[in-house]
Amino acid sequence: MHFRLSFLVISMFAATTQAAPSDQAESGANLDTIVVTAGGDRSVYNTAQPVTVLGSEDLDKNAGDNLGSLLESLPGVSNAAFGAGVGRPVIRGMSGSRVKILQNGTDSSDLSAMSSDHSPMAEPSAGEQIEIVYGPSTLLYGGGAIGGVVNVIDGRIHEIIVPGIRGQVSAKYSSVDEGQHIEGMLDLGKGNWNLHLDGFSRDASDYSSGEQGDIPDGNNSGEIENSDTSGSGGAIGLSWVNSQYGFIGGSVSTLEYDYAVPNLDEESFRVTPEQIRYDLKGAWTPMTGIVEEWRTEITFNDYEHAETGHRNDDASAPFVDIGLFDKETLEFVTRIKHAEIAGWHGHAGIQYSQQDLELCHDHGGCEGIPSFDESGDDTIGFNLANSERGGDLYGHDTPMPITRTEQIGVFLVEHRDTSFGSLELGARIDQITISSDPSSIDPVWRQADNYYDDYTFTPVTLSAASTLLLGDYQRIGLSLARAQRAPEAPELFWNGDHHATFAFQLDNPDLDIETAHTIDLNWIWKSDNNEIRLATYYYQFDDYIYNDLKSETDPFHGNDVYRHEQEDASFTGAEASWSHIVTMNWSFDLGADVVNAKLDDGRHLPRTPPASFLAGLEWGNQSWEARTELRAVAEQSNTADNETTSDGYLMLNASVGYQFLLNDSELTLRLDGRNLTDQYAVNHVSYLKRAAPLPGRDIRLGVRWAF
Repeated sequence: MHFRLSFLVISMFAATTQAAPSDQAESGANLDTIVVTAGGDRSVYNTAQPVTVLGSEDLDKNAGDNLGSLLESLPGVSNAAFGAGVGRPVIRGMSGSRVKILQNGTDSSDLSAMSSDHSPMAEPSAGEQIEIVYGPSTLLYGGGAIGGVVNVIDGRIHEIIVPGIRGQVSAKYSSVDEGQHIEGMLDLGKGNWNLHLDGFSRDASDYSSGEQGDIPDGNNSGEIENSDTSGSGGAIGLSWVNSQYGFIGGSVSTLEYDYAVPNLDEESFRVTPEQIRYDLKGAWTPMTGIVEEWRTEITFNDYEHAETGHRNDDASAPFVDIGLFDKETLEFVTRIKHAEIAGWHGHAGIQYSQQDLELCHDHGGCEGIPSFDESGDDTIGFNLANSERGGDLYGHDTPMPITRTEQIGVFLVEHRDTSFGSLELGARIDQITISSDPSSIDPVWRQADNYYDDYTFTPVTLSAASTLLLGDYQRIGLSLARAQRAPEAPELFWNGDHHATFAFQLDNPDLDIETAHTIDLNWIWKSDNNEIRLATYYYQFDDYIYNDLKSETDPFHGNDVYRHEQEDASFTGAEASWSHIVTMNWSFDLGADVVNAKLDDGRHLPRTPPASFLAGLEWGNQSWEARTELRAVAEQSNTADNETTSDGYLMLNASVGYQFLLNDSELTLRLDGRNLTDQYAVNHVSYLKRAAPLPGRDIRLGVRWAF
């Protein structure tokens, strides 16, 4: 990391001698063009494909410390956890690059899609709003997001004038891991200028699993060693706003995590990602003409992480960086929102990104990214050729070459209101080029020269959605898409150990574009006291890319072996939710989901989320609020080859909060209880389900002051 910003949360408020009235909702703020915000914290019903929106109150109440755990209670969303330090959302059974994680509409630019032990670099505590998007609108933000888009909006670059001074500071404590979390935010507006500051710090020890219920033989339980986590980050943003003609602004943010990796052998491994991010964006809103808004965004991300362990796997040896990852990403997107043309409104734009990835893996320790001179032709691949097993070549050096991935895409997304409802159409075409340089690999472990030739892919995605209004309270939505995703560099090239996952990943240079044909049918009924949503979907994939667990073990460490394979597959599922206001003070909500993911030969895909059901009951008045909920997760017996089943479980949660209204501010106290029955449970979606069971009984205390 080139330099580091640090923020002491409390000190951000030292200069504030008088608090201005709070204006938490930036009325009229165009936080993201894919969303027409309805109260800021509910599903958006006037799009052809609904968008789930979590507002600031939802984020504050939720007990999740990472993005996956924050969202996993929503129908259709699961958490690909890797211990307490990692949580990546899985949507409708799809994960990795099929679920695109954004920060303010641009890529989070981490390596979380590459491997399950890499954390997403989108910190939920910094978010003002999180959106989950399906359908045509995802094309605004890149191709390949077949599962959907998760967009974390942090409001660091204000697009409207901030009235005076506002902010908040909060602190939380969790008993299951002795976790401590503090965060703060401050906004100042003067004239046309807005200043934003935010920061957080989090630290937690090893957590304990539940103790009630059957604990499978060989699974970890009790205090889970190597499960401690910590994190910190902060940001500064500045913008200039003209209420008639638009805005321009920029921000700089840093984010650092440090987390251990639980494992069955109780070995000590840590992952320490850090990122510095620069954002510059602006919008011009001419008062006349065909162009309603011209928006441009430029983002540069400098990301790196180390994987640390004992040198040469010797428990008595010192800790060293046995893995180093360095990724730099430049992203540029410009799009025009046009005025009505024959009844249609929409966006057209161009997006360009460049990602440079280089790494080192060395059991003796990595001082940096290695660079080898060419040796004689007779030594190229000598060791690799002698590590063949079952027809596969097993590398034992830097696992993949230095790569550069360049992507340029053009997109068009249109919307039209009709007498019966609405129509949305979307189209996107990208050209993706992956070039590689094997200089970081010792020549004796290299493939033949033509193995490192450039790859070029041209994925095309077409999407359409429509709504049919059935009176004042009901609507039916239908979405159709033909979507494509190109394989990524690690899927093509990685051949070697992945230390933090205790696994060996084989390469597959023969991967090609995967194509999905999707249909999504949903029904929504909304009245003053009820909101009901039912959805069913079917995704048919040609050449679906999945990480297949092999029956072999690697010749160097005896670890499990995986390789990305391609086969036709299908995903079928359904989601349901119902929220009902019983009286002025009482309400309840229900939610359920199920997905079945299979290869066309009938075999199940690995780590498919089990069916789940959630029931919640709430009571509240002007000052108090209380909630209890029961979450039921079914047994998952539809397993892939070489995959074990996972038992179902019941989990009881409860919370209570009280809000004090002070002069021009408010103070909120919260008490949360998670897994109150101390149930032992595992997450089937996690690679570490045996080593890292779900946390046991957890009592959380929180306080927040907003002004």
